[in-house]
Order: sequence, then C-alpha cells, then structure tokens
Amino acid sequence: MTIGEEIHKDEKIEKEFSPHPWEYLIHYIIGGFFLFFGIAGVILGAIYILVIEGIRRGNKYYITNERVIHQFTFLSRKTSSCLYNKIQDVHFTQTLIERIFGIGKVHINTAGTHIVEIVFKGIKNPVNVKRMVEQHMMKKK
Repeated sequence: MTIGEEIHKDEKIEKEFSPHPWEYLIHYIIGGFFLFFGIAGVILGAIYILVIEGIRRGNKYYITNERVIHQFTFLSRKTSSCLYNKIQDVHFTQTLIERIFGIGKVHINTAGTHIVEIVFKGIKNPVNVKRMVEQHMMKKK
C-alpha cells in the first residue's frame, strides 16, 4: 500500500520526509564493529546494517493539508494519522548530538491521552516541522 491509497479525495501532501541517517548512527557503528570478527562478523555486520537501513527507510512521515501521518513499512505495515483538530500538543526534542547534526524529534499528542501518539524521529529542522503542524492546527480551530 502506498501513501496514495491512504490520502483522501481533497487531501494534498505538503511535506514528506524520512528519518535522517544520523538518527541510526549508533546502529551503524554497532554493525561496523562486527566487521572486526572475521568472515562471520562481516556477514552479521552487513545483515545488521541492511536491516537497520530497511527500518530507517521504512519510516515515512507526511504533513498534509488535513492531518499528520506516520507510515512504517518493513516486514509489516502500520499507518498512524491524526487530524489537526484532534492534536492537543506538539513539541520537539533534541539531544546535544542531535543539535550538532541538525536533527530532532517532533512529538504529537492528541486529545484523550497523555501518551505521545506520533513521533517524527530523526528529522531535519524539527522546529520548522513543529511550526508547520501548529499553523495547520490554528487553521482548523
């Protein structure tokens, strides 16, 4: 299933993005560490890095004119979305390392729960993404 099958009739994608490779840096380092353990290590390291890269590329984030969408497709498929008028809180976080690399996380909470429901991980310019979501929220109220 592509995102085109998820989009409603008058809905338009305004921004599409994936986690930046820096988000998975520790995993690439772990995969590289295996390379020092002979041929079996090289095989395991390569498989580990390929799986991590598949997971990274399987995460897609969308901002449309009606909602935010997180779609994950790797071995399974999961799509989460939230209409702007249901969003109660949007915030972003950046660790020191994320600040150095210019990436961060945008957390989106909806009404009725205190749990973060959608997280855009490892995105460039998280402040701009947060601002874009907030602008849509103000239009929908």
